[in-house]
Amino acid sequence: MLTNIRRWLGPPSFKGEEDKTRAAVLLNIILWVSIAATLLYSIVAPIDPSLLQRRTAITVLIILILLLLKHRVNRGHIRSTGRLMVFALWLVITGGMILDPDENNPAFMGYLVVVVSAGLILNWRASLWWSVFCILTSAIILVLGHNRVLPHSETYNPPLSMWLAQTIYVVISTILLSQAIRKIDEAFAKAHSELNERKRLEAEREKIIKELEAKNAELERFTYSASHDLKSPLITISGFIGLLEADAKLENPEKFRMDLQRITEAAGKMKRLLDELLQLSRVGRIVDPPSEVPFAEIVEEALLLVGGQLKAANTRVTVQKDLPLVSGDRPRLVEVMQNLIDNAAKFMGDQPAPHIEISAYEEDYEQVFCVRDNGIGIEPKHQTKVFGLFDKLDPRSEGTGIGLALVKRIVEVHGGRIWVESEGQGKGSMFCFTLPIKE
Repeated sequence: MLTNIRRWLGPPSFKGEEDKTRAAVLLNIILWVSIAATLLYSIVAPIDPSLLQRRTAITVLIILILLLLKHRVNRGHIRSTGRLMVFALWLVITGGMILDPDENNPAFMGYLVVVVSAGLILNWRASLWWSVFCILTSAIILVLGHNRVLPHSETYNPPLSMWLAQTIYVVISTILLSQAIRKIDEAFAKAHSELNERKRLEAEREKIIKELEAKNAELERFTYSASHDLKSPLITISGFIGLLEADAKLENPEKFRMDLQRITEAAGKMKRLLDELLQLSRVGRIVDPPSEVPFAEIVEEALLLVGGQLKAANTRVTVQKDLPLVSGDRPRLVEVMQNLIDNAAKFMGDQPAPHIEISAYEEDYEQVFCVRDNGIGIEPKHQTKVFGLFDKLDPRSEGTGIGLALVKRIVEVHGGRIWVESEGQGKGSMFCFTLPIKE
């Protein structure tokens, strides 16, 4: 029961209709303030004892009308009740003016409440119309009273009665205006929030467009490079198939075996290209759930995978102690380190004491991981090119030219970036990549 009483006393809410809800809140405030003001004035304001019964009857009638309007508000009749409320206020104020058509009548200031209520409950046009109507009404009543067409009341209005009436009008107007200002502030805050959200979405849209442009450019390079690199083994296979037929006719088993080996090598190269292209295409789409793992374990696993090559070249590897904890797709991160270590070992040149150093440090809220070698180095003009698809600085070297492109893609999927530092030929290289610090 208490819940039902609270629900009846409070303003109704209309889902998806903010303007209607706002008008209901303001109308509910006006009704309860009007009821309280009516009761307060009837109880506190001085009056001739002979008029007390008439005041009580008028007070009860006004409160009943206001409660009836409150019931209509709860039923959802906001617009029509708003009009009735404004009209009722005007009627009560006008009635008070007619009973004593004098500029000293405390009811004279009540028209201010009518105008403010019309503007807040209905709209600004209604406020203008009611202001004109109230001005004309008060002017007519004052003129008729001055010309004695309307009889003057002989009742004396004490200063307390005047002060109390004016206080009630000011308080009601202040409450209504403060509610309006609060709603305006909320609207501005909402508009500001929506503007910021729109700016954020616009920035994201621009970012996506730039990413798409970069992806399209990469796709064009990929299409050209893939067609070129895949065409080469196909041409080799096609050419040697013709030679196989000639070798068979000449019954030359040694040459037949050599030609068949060349075909097998070309087919193997094509398979490696297709496997690595498939692996590259999956990065960013098929990703294992991220997990927290010590980076030292990632390095250890990568070193095991390339251990044969490191041992064959007698390459010394130094790993920094106390490597940090990272969060990400562990198999992919192992793949990054495997490629970087393999790449460092592959391009040592004629270095008599090959050495690879793995380290990490923190900078600008990022973890930076580095793989340094003392190999052949990379000229500055080629340091961006090495991350391109199928871009090999030495066409005669092993591999397909996809490894560093794959590393770059994995790092970027994890929210990082990658670059290479080298002073040039024979000065060694250092590949660095970043990962965000997990908060």
